[in-house]
Amino acid sequence: MKRNSLKLRLFALAALWNALALGLSWVALSLLFERHTERQVTGELVRYGEALVAGLSLNEQTAPVVTQGPYDPRFTRPASGLYWHVEGPAGTAKSRSLWDGSWPVWPKASPKNWESATTSGPFEPSMIRVARTIRPDATGPELVVEVGLDHQAITIARRDFARELGLFLLVLWSILTLASVVQVTQGLIPLALVRVRLAGLKSDSEARLEVKDHPDEVQPLIEAINDLADARSGDMTRARERARDLAHALKTPLTALKMQVTEVTDPAAKSGLQESLTVLNIAVQAELARAQTREQGTGNCPVLPVVTRLISVVGRTPAGLDLRFLTEIPDDFSIPLGEDAAFEVVGALLDNASRHAKSTIRVRAEVAGGHQALMVEDDGPGLSEDYRQHAQQRGVRLDQASGTQGLGLAITADLIAASGGAVALQTSDLGGLAVKLVWEQSRGSHSDPIGA
Repeated sequence: MKRNSLKLRLFALAALWNALALGLSWVALSLLFERHTERQVTGELVRYGEALVAGLSLNEQTAPVVTQGPYDPRFTRPASGLYWHVEGPAGTAKSRSLWDGSWPVWPKASPKNWESATTSGPFEPSMIRVARTIRPDATGPELVVEVGLDHQAITIARRDFARELGLFLLVLWSILTLASVVQVTQGLIPLALVRVRLAGLKSDSEARLEVKDHPDEVQPLIEAINDLADARSGDMTRARERARDLAHALKTPLTALKMQVTEVTDPAAKSGLQESLTVLNIAVQAELARAQTREQGTGNCPVLPVVTRLISVVGRTPAGLDLRFLTEIPDDFSIPLGEDAAFEVVGALLDNASRHAKSTIRVRAEVAGGHQALMVEDDGPGLSEDYRQHAQQRGVRLDQASGTQGLGLAITADLIAASGGAVALQTSDLGGLAVKLVWEQSRGSHSDPIGA
């Protein structure tokens, strides 16, 4: 997957936002757990305080005496973290767990309700406390009753909860990220279908994408693509018409010039002019042929009937009378060309092969590696490796060869390129030249119609 891939960006953003949301949830839930635990601990301390008040009395000196305190083993274990403390004007009473620790001073507590706060403890840096002012005897002094618990117990509980919650959220993040991957993949399927169907526009300039077959969010893109295809088709039509008009306009003057050249007396000058006019005539004929065949250059054509008919024609020409024609083409093999264009392409290749073959011409089809190919081979002298490499370089045209053979190959190359294919010149195992026409396999007979 490429770094600038839209799918990769969506995956990364989904993973990032999921992690951020779950991370904030982890912090918030941990704090909520701590507050909830503090409320529960406060309620428990209040119950201890009420039990302490139930067993509280005054002695003869009006000092507080606890005859029966709240039951919890931690109250009897020194520095256990759980303490009670009662203070009055005449003295104090405290749990055994306070031992010799100093009890922090509490502001005057309310006589109506239990109050809670977090302060330092006798042995701990932090302690949660509840306190209330009571009067055991209507004529006696007021006493401040307090119960406290080390806050470390709440901190440990929150840490354990946060660790287990973190593991759960990590698993949840993995599930959500995987779900995002599936969601993004499914959501981008319409774009993948657009890409597949756009391939049809390369081989058929009149093809258009069906707007109604795509989601609402993609329809503006489809409409823009169709508008662009309409503009491109119009430009191509106008360009072909101009080329055809220009070729027709030049055809008559060239014919007149050829007739006038016959009157030139200087043999060297006459030969040079005739050669120049021949090159110009080939160029004009090529443009006329391209303008005519490109209009029928799209479609999907079965190859075997075309090859069979052409062989029957070429076999009756003077160059093909003594040749043997071999065909190795399945009945269902087809190429992305209209029937007229297919006749033009295969006819030009068979004509070229018949001019150079010694005894055999073979036409065969290949389907391999995601590509399909049609090959026309002969057992003639072929082309040298240097010329084949030169002919396939950018900017070099096959019609630089002299005569009609170069013209036929040039038109073939243009038609194949227009249909999304390519032309390769190779050495045949028959000994001569092999002209190989190659397309992606999806462009052939098994390709789906656009918008289907």
